[in-house]
Amino acid sequence: MKRRLTSLPLALPSLLVLAALLWPVIYALWISFTPHEILQPPGAEWSLRWYHDFFAQPRWMDGLRNSLITAALATGISLLCGTSVAVAVTRYHFRGRRLLQGAAMLPLFIPAIVLGMALLPMMRTLGLWGTHFSVAAAHSLWGLPLVLLAVRGALEETDINTELAARGLGANAAQTFRLVTLPMIAPAVGVGAVMAFVISLNELVMALFLCTSTIDTLPKVIWPNLRYTLSPLVAAASAVTVLVTFFLLAGVVLLHRRILR
Repeated sequence: MKRRLTSLPLALPSLLVLAALLWPVIYALWISFTPHEILQPPGAEWSLRWYHDFFAQPRWMDGLRNSLITAALATGISLLCGTSVAVAVTRYHFRGRRLLQGAAMLPLFIPAIVLGMALLPMMRTLGLWGTHFSVAAAHSLWGLPLVLLAVRGALEETDINTELAARGLGANAAQTFRLVTLPMIAPAVGVGAVMAFVISLNELVMALFLCTSTIDTLPKVIWPNLRYTLSPLVAAASAVTVLVTFFLLAGVVLLHRRILR
């Protein structure tokens, strides 16, 4: 009991910071249940009218569908490229290894508006502008470094002798990765996938450059409504993305626990 009491003052600043970070999310969820026409918290009366409007209007549902498709593609690209780079820089020694890792991390330090302006003419030249893949490829520039960081940390903690033993028993490189390495780093891969998915799901600036009216993502649909009308429908749309993120995080936690068993 004494140990718990002494640890509480140490945990209090962290709890206060966490509460400050989560308060805007909680407030948006609270507002989404308002029956009023403006962004204000509900009083005694709560309503689901804005969720009904969200799921009833094709523009919002198309935006949600486009966001989920784009985020799934971006996650796949980020996992494939990020995991490959992580394996390369942790398991192999070659000239330019640090340069490769630095190049993969570089997009994290470039403003989204710069990436959007640079990618727009390139995607138009390649004939990819106006497709889900163009937006997903842009979002993967941020998802790839996150996957790389998560998987590289897991690979550095795993025992390479287990992989060498598998190779010594006749497994090739692909079999060793699939049957030995991947199960050991699965939680890190899951974390990287969730981070890449969430980054893509909520990204706006690059979407402003690369999306067209047929593939508008949900943040791009939200933006003009938030800027000009301040409708509680925006809060309902934000709540939907928060719930998607929550279920993804819960799924990773459950996967991690099952693997640890």
